[in-house]
Formats: sequence, C-alpha cells, structure tokens
Amino acid sequence: MKHALTYVSIQHELGMAIGVTLRLQPMLNAFAQVCLRRLGISAVNFHFLKSAEGELVLSAQPGAAFEHFLSIPHNSSAPEAPEFSSPEAGVGSCIRRQVTDEFGLRHLYSFDLGGFGVLTFQRIENEFNSSIVELLKPLISRLALSCQASIEHENLLQAVAARDEAEKTIVFQLLHDDLTRLPNRRSLLRELDSKLQFAEREASFGAVLFLDLDRFKLVNDTLGHAVGDLLLIAVAAQLLELVGANGFVSRLSGDEFIILLGDLGSELDQVKRRLDSLLDRIRGAFSEPMAAGEHLLHVTPSIGIEIFPDGECTADQVLRRADSAMYQAKAQGLNSAVYYDRHLSFELDRRRDIEKELQLALKVGDQFELHYQSQHGSAGECIGAEALLRWRNPFRDDIGPAQFVSIAEESGLMLDLGAWVLRRACLDLREMTRSALPSSFRRLSVNVSAVQFNHRQFVEMLVAIIAETGVDASLLMLELTESTLIGNSDTAIEKMAALRALGIKVAIDDFGTGFSSLSYLSRLPVQSIKIDQTFVRNIDSDSGNRAIVETIVALARTLEIDLIAEGVETQAERAVLENLGCPNFQGFLFGRPVPLRELIAGYR
Repeated sequence: MKHALTYVSIQHELGMAIGVTLRLQPMLNAFAQVCLRRLGISAVNFHFLKSAEGELVLSAQPGAAFEHFLSIPHNSSAPEAPEFSSPEAGVGSCIRRQVTDEFGLRHLYSFDLGGFGVLTFQRIENEFNSSIVELLKPLISRLALSCQASIEHENLLQAVAARDEAEKTIVFQLLHDDLTRLPNRRSLLRELDSKLQFAEREASFGAVLFLDLDRFKLVNDTLGHAVGDLLLIAVAAQLLELVGANGFVSRLSGDEFIILLGDLGSELDQVKRRLDSLLDRIRGAFSEPMAAGEHLLHVTPSIGIEIFPDGECTADQVLRRADSAMYQAKAQGLNSAVYYDRHLSFELDRRRDIEKELQLALKVGDQFELHYQSQHGSAGECIGAEALLRWRNPFRDDIGPAQFVSIAEESGLMLDLGAWVLRRACLDLREMTRSALPSSFRRLSVNVSAVQFNHRQFVEMLVAIIAETGVDASLLMLELTESTLIGNSDTAIEKMAALRALGIKVAIDDFGTGFSSLSYLSRLPVQSIKIDQTFVRNIDSDSGNRAIVETIVALARTLEIDLIAEGVETQAERAVLENLGCPNFQGFLFGRPVPLRELIAGYR
C-alpha cells in the first residue's frame, strides 16, 4: 500500500509537470526537474529529429537525425539516442542499456516519444524497479503529445516570424537603396509630399538640397565600381551624420543624394542663414578625404537648393527645381552651391527637355530630314551641295540646328545622330546619281562633329555606310571644323589620310574662326577650305574682312587647296570674292536649302 501511494504521488506530480507551458524547452526543463527529484536519477536527456536546416521536425525527412536537444543538469554527459526499430516499439516503449565509463556504471532508460524524439533517464549503480518503468510509459505518451504540440507551435511561430521578416525586407527594399540603405526616390517623394503639406498648413519653410558628386565617374573608371560603391556608402554615412535626426537623407540614383529639411521657420532670411550654415558644414566635411576601402579619396559635391513652398508645386516639381539648381552649380565649377532661380533655370530646363525629345526622335526615326544647299562655280554651274540637318520637332517649332546639335554633343547623342546623317546623306547621294547629276557636280558635303570624328571607329563606321549604300566615295566630302582637327592632330591626320585613300575628300569648315596656323594647315591632307560667312558678310564695304579673305585665298593657292566662300547673299559680295580669286560660292544668292526632291528637280 505504501509503494502504491508513492507511485500514485509520482505519477500525479510528473503528470502535473507535463504541459505547464506551450514552449518546448521550459516545459521539458520543468518535467526533468520533477523527474530528478522523484525518480532518483542523475540526469535526463532529450534527443529530437532535426531537418537539414536544424529545425525540429515531427517526421523523418531526408537528412533528418536524432540530435541532442537538452540535458538536465546541463553539464551531464548525453549518451547517443537508440533507434526504436522493433515492431512492438511505440510511443512510451523503453530500451534499457548499461554504460561503464569515467562516471562509473550507469543505467540508461530511453523512451520513445513517438518517432520524433527520445527521452533518456540516467541512474547510477541501481536500476529502476520494473513498476516504475511501467508507471512511466503512459506519462511518456502524454509527454510525447505535449512535445508534438510544442514543436508544432514553435514551428508555426518561426514560420510567422520568417514571413514577417520577409515582408519587412520587401518593404525595406521597396523604399530603400540596396547599397547605402538610405531611403530611395519613392520614399523621398512620400516624405517630401508630407513636408510640403506641413509647410503649407503651418506657414513654415522647408528645403531640398540636391547633391551630385563632382567627377565621381573618374573614380569608377580609374579605381573600379567596387571602390565607387564604397565611396557612395561613405558619403551616405557622412550626410547622415551632418543632418542628424532633424533631416531626411536619400540616395536618388547613381551619385545623386538628397537632403530634405522641414520646419525651418517662417522667416525666409532666417531659413537661408540656417541653410548657409549647413552648406558650410557640408563643405567642411567634404574637405577631408573619405575612406573607400584602402583608398582615401577627396570628393566634392555640387549642390542645388530649392526652398519650399514657392507657389503651388508638387513634390516632383520641387525636386526638379533643386535638380535644375544643381546643374547651375555644376556650370559654375566644382564644389559650388546655387539656390534655385526660375529665370536662370528656364534655359537649362528647356535644354533638358530638348535632350529628352532628341532621344525620342532618334528612337522614332522619322522626325529628321536633310535639306541641301547648292554650291556653284564662277560660271554659275552647280559643283555640289551641302547637307543640312533639319528636325521636325512635334513639340516645338522654334529650334534650329545650332541649338539641338550642341545639345546632342553635350548629351552623348551626337554619335547616333551623326551616324543617321551620314547614312541619310549617302542614300540621298545614291538617289542623286540615279537622277542624272550635272557633269559639273563633284561633291556632296556633310558636316561631321568633333565628337563623331574623334570616335575611334569613325572611319570603320563610314566605310560600312558607303558599302551598304553603294555610293561613289569620291563624291563625298566631309566638313570638319578647325577645333576638331587641332584637338588631337596626329590621330586626325591619320584618319584624314585613311579617308583620302578611300577617295573621300575633307574640307575645313568655318575657316578663319578657329586656331589653325600656316604650319599646322600645311600638314593636314585637306582638299578644300570654306571661308566662314562672318568674313564674307559686307566684304564689299568692310576692308578688314576683305583683307582676311585675300590672305585666305593666297594661302589656299599656295597650298593648292580648293576654296569656297559660304554665306554669299549679294552680287556685290560675289563680285569682290571673284576679284580676290575665290572660285566657288554658296549662299542665298544661289539658293536656299531645299529638300532632296527640289534639289533634283532643279537639275532637270
């Protein structure tokens, strides 16, 4: 009776320790502590199945194995868990073993927790009474159910936590830059829109500082993008330190950063003083070299500032104004800062709009065309024509070649535009030859920009176009400015020699307005000189222009170079030019630039 009451007490107390908490380890720890006290054992060990990723599992998977999970006391030696492989084995079944080691003789009682885990009791010297083992089996079955519930619960918590973490990561990536971890453009526009509303509601000013790193491309080109990335990270950290908790720092793209400030006060003079103070701190911080890996790099920012609100404007418009001011700062020189001025930025905005329209026009391909202005000899015969680019811009009708060609050169679009001009000119030349050109016609002149001519594959590109269109290369003349040829004289001479070998002629356009000298000109394999129209205009009444042209004519005669005067508009100008010895003419006196069909019609 005495033993029966003891067993009932043990069974009751162990049963009460099962499921005291849903967390697995605290529950097993509480159960083990009761076992140590009531069963006279030296240690309790738990082994569970784990997946290849180390998570507890309830059924065997590829790579799963029993692994040690918990020992009470924690410093006890945990024996290997046995495998319950006999048919009669089931939840609560027991395997008895004996181990003799430095701890002496230990009796091990391992209970099956249902195929996903093993519980092992350790007794030193004395074995369990068989009644105790039988008493434990139903308790182990209950414990197995509690373990299963705990593992399922914790796996669910882990899955929920992993999903929450994944969602946080997605949201973070959506609103932040991967490299610098700063807020990105989307996040910036949200914050700017919020600060705009606050500024309008509270009659307080805010500001956007648009920073672009000067000559950052040089870092990427010379040291590599990995070093460039490290520099961007260092810049981001520096800006965060400068602004502190009162500002918002964002990486817009590339080497462009934004500092957004709100609630700067209601007095504009005070706001500008605060901004000027921040600009001084920025300049001071950037005056020191920044660490980018093993490199110490000195970098400066060009900064455009827009104070808002300034009339009714959206977040995008505020950002665009700050961007415009930044470009004005770039134009002033390195390490400059400029406040937005709508009058100064109008032309810059217009040029940027034209650049975008140029990009679209090059993709569309049907907005450009060539007009041709005829060239004539002393007897009035047509000796050739010059191709002049025209752009039928659907957005504006007030833009001429002088404007959009310079924008194309600055923006890097000139290579594509110049290639289009050369191909179109060769196609039109082919059409001209099929339409019976006059016997006096000997050249079609095409202007080539410095950007285009200096490209390393210019000659190869032109040869491919000539082969594609099948034109007679000897009828083609390229017009180059003096600055194009002087920029890299040796390379220019090599290219001109290669063109001459193909039969292609080269003319110096706008001669007299550049920097060429007599000794330099004598080295160039040119076939023609075009007298710039600034010297032709009013030559009949301007003695200075007459003296310049007379010198150019003598020079051309000495070097045996063909000569043509452009911009001839009156009979008086033509007469003076003829008297001075100029043999060829181009200008409104002979005809305005016309489309190809009108030029061909004039030959018939």
